[in-house]
Amino acid sequence: MKSRSLPREFPRLPFLEGLRGLAALYVMFGHLGSIVDPSALAGRRSDAPDWLRAVFAVFGQGHLAVAAFIVLSGFCLQISLFNGGDGRVAKPGRFFIRRAERILPAYWASLGLSLAVTVGLAANLPGMPFEIYRPVTWASLVGHVLLVHNWSVDSMYKINGVLWSIALEAQLYLTLPFIVAGVYRWGRERLLEITLAISAATLLAPNAAKLYGWFLALFALGIILAHASYRPSLQQGAKPKVGLTASGIAFLATLALVYVNAPIYLSDLTMGGAVGTLCYGLTTSPRGLLHKVFEAKALVWAGAFSYSLYLIHHPLLQIAFAFRPSWAISPVAIAGYLIATVPLVILGSLLFAILFEAPFVRNRHPSALNRLPLSPVSLPLQTAFRPTD
Repeated sequence: MKSRSLPREFPRLPFLEGLRGLAALYVMFGHLGSIVDPSALAGRRSDAPDWLRAVFAVFGQGHLAVAAFIVLSGFCLQISLFNGGDGRVAKPGRFFIRRAERILPAYWASLGLSLAVTVGLAANLPGMPFEIYRPVTWASLVGHVLLVHNWSVDSMYKINGVLWSIALEAQLYLTLPFIVAGVYRWGRERLLEITLAISAATLLAPNAAKLYGWFLALFALGIILAHASYRPSLQQGAKPKVGLTASGIAFLATLALVYVNAPIYLSDLTMGGAVGTLCYGLTTSPRGLLHKVFEAKALVWAGAFSYSLYLIHHPLLQIAFAFRPSWAISPVAIAGYLIATVPLVILGSLLFAILFEAPFVRNRHPSALNRLPLSPVSLPLQTAFRPTD
């Protein structure tokens, strides 16, 4: 595969953090909505007014945010391989160790916090969504510790409903050296076809909808598009307009699929395609309006600790709900109260990140976790940003 050389210093790519922050905030408000109005989970008529249900319906597609995270993970990991290298995984063992150092401390700390909330508070909270997280068994707890709880429908949502995706992403990391090698062996297009075929085959398995096998294709897509961004063809060069146009079309397709209640793997694939091609387009194009949108200081600030925000926002919301004031009875009152606690949830996630995430982060923007500001207004967007490895 012919390609041009890559400079060792990367340009600024803060939009990647902005996209992470946006996805994490979306998931947080989705879970907030499930506490306010759990009728869909409980299979009963909603007590919330139509306007409130319409508001939270916007945040009711959390699986799309997870699909976005998977593509972003593949994109950023591939870029990190170009950091002073040729884009290949020279030492898989070292790569796996660094991945473990990056995700496990914060993951295990969040598991401990989630376990304490589930056993100490959620056990006394009736109905949905709290019934999803209990009972806690030794089998489900061990599965969570070993990051294999997503293999069982009975355990994947226990303790903390978001942790199944961390287990799946950790398992996808095991495939990265093979996917990257496949880019060089078969080419980008052929590799995408192979991963799509494997993903399609997983749909034939029992409980296929809970296996999320199509995330393999999304993870590979992120890797492939990052490779295309930094190793464009000498004959064709980079095509940012094609990427941005494709992103818009894929996003509209996602909205249409959600509207007709299509199988989630279809909307996940189109959403992943929208995010991946957006990253490709923004990486290869001069800075414009879309860069400014996704590089908003508040989004980039939230993106700097989005992993921690994703991990612990729900147990923090459960704590807030458990200690709600006596007047927070109706869905509208509960919604107002929980929305008022969102700044505290974000601050708690920030402090959690400082303790359990920042010490293990490498190749981050200087303004990110190693120097986290307490205000998004003060976030300095400096040069020489290096994507998360």
